[in-house]
Amino acid sequence: MRHTFKRNRPLVLLLATLAAMAAPAFAQEDAARIETEQRTRALNRLKPGPTPESEEVTDPELGDISLVSRAPRPKMFTFWTGQTINFTSNAFLVPDNEQSAFYWNGRIGASYVPYATRNFTPRLTFEQDWFRYDHLTSLDFDSQNLQLDLKYDLTRDDTWFTNASYAVSRLSSSGDEFYRYGLANLSVTRFAPVGNAPFYLGVTGGGYWRHGDASDSDRVSAYMNVVALYYLRETIQLSGFTRPEFQHYTHDPSGSRDDFNITVGATISWNPKEYLSFGATAAYIGNFSNVSERRYDLVTPSLLFGAQFAF
Repeated sequence: MRHTFKRNRPLVLLLATLAAMAAPAFAQEDAARIETEQRTRALNRLKPGPTPESEEVTDPELGDISLVSRAPRPKMFTFWTGQTINFTSNAFLVPDNEQSAFYWNGRIGASYVPYATRNFTPRLTFEQDWFRYDHLTSLDFDSQNLQLDLKYDLTRDDTWFTNASYAVSRLSSSGDEFYRYGLANLSVTRFAPVGNAPFYLGVTGGGYWRHGDASDSDRVSAYMNVVALYYLRETIQLSGFTRPEFQHYTHDPSGSRDDFNITVGATISWNPKEYLSFGATAAYIGNFSNVSERRYDLVTPSLLFGAQFAF
């Protein structure tokens, strides 16, 4: 049985990466909302790329012949929605006196690929998110994100590729904007099957620069994403993931600030149809900082649903 990734299959590989806490000039509520939104962006970036299907023909004289594999052409338009129910053991990202909460994250999005070549795919994406908490309503907020991503395949089989992107985001609460930022990201990814089993390993190394208004949480970061994916069945996937990240804050009022953030977790997802995904994930996030009040950890399980349509 052959296991392949489709470009339009929304795999629920939720690599929950939580960045460091914002500076004290922000209200505690705003800091938590900014980092929750940043974590959501990290999840979307860390889906593994598709593995192209090889084509085979059978000839009565020559037997089975494997043709040169070819990557499917990306769809020009893609629309999607995602709904998650999340629990966080530390809603305000503090070292002591933690408060737990449930929250809902709903999103809708669309992307446009104006053209594509064998090796190069530009993509323009817009996404709207809503975050609503069960009892900590001061944390409720909305966000909008517009991103241009440039993907270049380093190999013909799409197992090595690079991504360069720039995104602008706006966060608001009760209709009032409280933060906006730009994010430049550059990464290299290796994603390929391992052996003959339905097992895949993906590794991404990269860095980003986030600059915002206000600038207290501006930072530069280097990170690595590692995901191991195993097909229990054709439509059921089990994955484990980790994301270590080093963060240097450039305008923190406390002075020189460096954080090391790590996420470790697992996900199980079910894709009954190419355009539907259901999943559950659980992750531990730890943030270790040279500024003691920025140290925290949390546990965050989630239930997820995703749907996607492309043409």
